[in-house]
Amino acid sequence: MKTRNYRQNCSVARAADLLGERWTFLIIRDLLVAPRRFSELEKRMKGIGANLLARRLKDMAAAGLIDNDCTREPYRLTEMGRALEPMVLQMIRWSLRWVRTPAEPDGLHFADWDLLALKALFAPTADFGPPILARFAYSDWKAWVRIDGGDYSFSIGEPDAPNDIDFPCLIPALQQSTAILDQLPVSQLSAARRFLAAFPLH
Repeated sequence: MKTRNYRQNCSVARAADLLGERWTFLIIRDLLVAPRRFSELEKRMKGIGANLLARRLKDMAAAGLIDNDCTREPYRLTEMGRALEPMVLQMIRWSLRWVRTPAEPDGLHFADWDLLALKALFAPTADFGPPILARFAYSDWKAWVRIDGGDYSFSIGEPDAPNDIDFPCLIPALQQSTAILDQLPVSQLSAARRFLAAFPLH
């Protein structure tokens, strides 16, 4: 584990000692979406380098954020690591509201990161109604989101139950709600409108 710290008896400083190293929060972001192997994380952390990634993962395992530092198995967040999800979601909300940095022209982006961004925007009304399972499919990328009252769950891949909506798009396309609704069968429109109303996308 790293020895550098702020040497302050303050909870904020202690959290920053643990989480403030570069790449740590991005690794947490990816593992909140799904367990990842070393090679997957290396591909998703553009510019990190294998040695630095290995060191970060070793430090995170020593701190108790991930459950092992074995490169042969997928890395998974521990309970301690998963408890950071509200902080990550709040960072997304804060960034969407306040950070106006233009997108990098050659910036890396993976579609499943938007599953977390959508969760950060989730704001259902008290009378949301019956649960909804939405499937997303675009090219070879597939994922699903389930809303059940105030609960939001998601995963990459095909849903484990019959879905109510087939969105033929990536998540950012939901901002063009009229165009997306025009592509859905009539039988899915009611559920799709309720689903979209749970996210202030505009």
